This record gives sequence, structure tokens and C-alpha cells, in this order.
Amino acid sequence: VQLPSGMAMAALAKSVREVRVLLCKGPSSEGAKQFVVEKYAEIKKLHPQLPFLVREMAGIEPTLTVRLEHGIEKTALIAGLKPTEVAKKLAELGSK
Repeated sequence: VQLPSGMAMAALAKSVREVRVLLCKGPSSEGAKQFVVEKYAEIKKLHPQLPFLVREMAGIEPTLTVRLEHGIEKTALIAGLKPTEVAKKLAELGSK
């Protein structure tokens, strides 16, 4: 899984205050789960102060939410996405 470029990660670190990943217990979250398993430690190593919350619940639609400065939140559906696509969504949400 390729994370966004170093420049995108630097921008992510400046504007993003929190990342939340909501997963369902079904197969639509497989790519997102793989992304978390493979990249959580790396993201926390690069940004140890960044809250990165992962929750798994039954009966929900998998989403990625990024809280930016001034309490602005941006959310994207991540059902059925591959790990690389979840990484791209994170970069997109964190750079706006």
C-alpha cells in the first residue's frame, strides 16, 4: 500500500487534527481493514500526536472522517475500496 507522497503527508500533518475510520463487520470493509493493519503504525510513527481512531461496528457504512482545523469535518465512504484507494481518500480529505 502506498501512502500519499511525503509532501502530502506533511500537508496532512499540518491541517488534520483527527482521523476516524469506521468499519463494518462485513466484507465491504476488507480494504479499509487492510489499510489500517498495514499503515496504522507507520502513520502513528510519523505523527505520534495525531489521534487515529478505528472502530468496528455491525450495521454501519464504512467511512473515513478527517477533522481539520476549526472543527471542520470531512467524510468519505470507503465501502469496497482497496487499501491504496483508502490512502488516496485520506490524502484528499486532509489536503482540502
